Amino acid sequence: MKHNDDLVLNIIKTNTKPLTAYEILSKVQKVKKIQPMSVYRSLKNLQTQGKIHKSNQNKSFLLCNENDHEHVHNPVLVICNDCGKTEELEVNSFSKLLANLKTKAQFQFQNFQMEVSSTCKGCN
Repeated sequence: MKHNDDLVLNIIKTNTKPLTAYEILSKVQKVKKIQPMSVYRSLKNLQTQGKIHKSNQNKSFLLCNENDHEHVHNPVLVICNDCGKTEELEVNSFSKLLANLKTKAQFQFQNFQMEVSSTCKGCN
């Protein structure tokens, strides 16, 4: 893994909440002078390696729950509508559900990312 990738991954690992690219950039710049494009490149590399996930809803990045990065899995993220807290859910039940789903266009659900909006207990 590249040095910038290591820096970005360590920042994501040490934060308790998902971070946007600009929040990550700000934290990396406290350690090293770096251009935004380098951070974006590292985020893309880490996503490709399956080490992090990106929430398309709140544009933030979080650490993957899976320890084994040798396989591709389908992340299911749940996001609080109020505070933005994001968590990766156990995916097996969703994979089984989608595998049995019949659509008119006969979609295949081998690769997917799902985001569920809800409200966490702290915001209820």
